[in-house]
Amino acid sequence: MAINPKKLSGENLSQLALELNLEEVEGDIAISPEEALRRSETAHLALKERLDRESKTGVKDSTLVIGWSDEYYRLLDYGWPWRVAAYIAWASSPKVGRYPRTQEELSTSILGLTSDRQISTWRRKNPAIDETIGLMQAAPLMDHRRDAFEALAKSAADPSHHGAQDRKTYFTMTTDYVPHQKVDVEREKVDPSDLSIEELRAIAKKGEASQ
Repeated sequence: MAINPKKLSGENLSQLALELNLEEVEGDIAISPEEALRRSETAHLALKERLDRESKTGVKDSTLVIGWSDEYYRLLDYGWPWRVAAYIAWASSPKVGRYPRTQEELSTSILGLTSDRQISTWRRKNPAIDETIGLMQAAPLMDHRRDAFEALAKSAADPSHHGAQDRKTYFTMTTDYVPHQKVDVEREKVDPSDLSIEELRAIAKKGEASQ
């Protein structure tokens, strides 16, 4: 499936954030709204301080380092609530080496929730969350788009047989070459009833000549 760069734009991500229907506090009857809000603010501040500390130290090889800070801050800039932004940034990051390892651990150790039930509720009520995760996962492809085009052009310019396949790909992308199969599929279909007697005779003669 082709990636639409417009869907990765800040305007689109901001619009998706505006469409959310969620409660910022945890829906646990054992916790008062005031206590839930306090937990949210405390966890939010703790995450900010942790990301600031990791940014200053520049630690990259620890298994306990949050590697999705850039995506998190990007979503905050686009208007996403901090907990949802953190979840999307986490879920969009590569599973290998991801910290925390599980959604449950993210909920309790980073988001200040008692479980990941609230995340499941957000996702069920807001399809935009999973849609945004998909867009964020595809973003690295777009980041390297220019490099890939440069590599393709360089390989296609190789006059030897090594660049033959890349030349075919290149010319297909520029519409200078259209595969025969596609031509046959897209060729306009003519209804014989719309043709004149002269046109039908010409087609018949052409068929006989080709035999």
